[in-house]
Amino acid sequence: MHRAPKGTAVRGIALRSVLWVQRAEHFTVLAASAVLVLTACGCMKPQAPVRLDPLPLRDAAAVVNANTARIEGTLRASGNVDGYVTDANGLKRHFDVDGVLFYLRPRYLRLDLKKFGERQLLLGSNVELYWVYDKQNDEYHCGRHGLDDGEAAAFPIRADQVLDALGLSWIGDRAADPGDGAGAEDVPEDAAGRHRAGRNYVQRVLEDHQELLFLARDEEGWSFIEKEYWLDRFAPRLIRRVIFRDADGVVEMESLLNDYRPMSPSGPFLPTSMTASWPEKGATMRFRIGKWESHLEVTPDGPQFAPPPQCDAPGFPGATSSRPG
Repeated sequence: MHRAPKGTAVRGIALRSVLWVQRAEHFTVLAASAVLVLTACGCMKPQAPVRLDPLPLRDAAAVVNANTARIEGTLRASGNVDGYVTDANGLKRHFDVDGVLFYLRPRYLRLDLKKFGERQLLLGSNVELYWVYDKQNDEYHCGRHGLDDGEAAAFPIRADQVLDALGLSWIGDRAADPGDGAGAEDVPEDAAGRHRAGRNYVQRVLEDHQELLFLARDEEGWSFIEKEYWLDRFAPRLIRRVIFRDADGVVEMESLLNDYRPMSPSGPFLPTSMTASWPEKGATMRFRIGKWESHLEVTPDGPQFAPPPQCDAPGFPGATSSRPG
């Protein structure tokens, strides 16, 4: 009977064991690794993954944040991006482009979409502002985190929601994020003047997922489910789905995350497939990532995260950097 080389099996098992977050589930990962090795050599039939018991609410958020905390410095991802946006006349504009993404905790983002080297769409964000450039109109539009009345908020694909769509955001109490540096008093308020951060979430357990449901209040003080993070109940408990809703419960954005891979033996699990949609605005975007890399030389004040001069307009203070290249 043919068997895989022993060194290969040992390395496969060791790689997965050092990546595991919770010691209580260590055996599950080792067993899953052994199954994969034996299946590859034809020694046994594949078995269904083991469904894990749901975690207490506090622990579920901690598992997600433990993976996020493993991100060191600025991440760079590249790959293919396709989808469409719907313009004011109801016409769909399809795109199939090359995408390059930079991300630095907590809110620094640059997603540059180009076709044959020519920019088609640019999404950007820093700790205060987010912006979008659209080639069709050759214009930049700016918005401010925590507010929904900026021009960028009206664009079909919102830069401030892409981070959550990728499952990279810290969830729960932002003041507890070691990569943030903000206290609770620094967390942006929503349009009603209420802080959205803090332990304002509950959970719901399904057969294959554990949903973390984040609550907000409308201008009249009524509570509603604003965000949903669907954590799967299989090792190693990763975010598979993210949903944003408005105060009426209508889906604003939905994201599906798949094909997670470890960035390094001690690094985070990162998705290599993200499909996000904005159903009310008629937009969708699929990002198939070929590779994640760490770029420690890219800093918050670097050109990758510089907002455009248009964000210096009244109502968007603090953005004094030059136009992005």
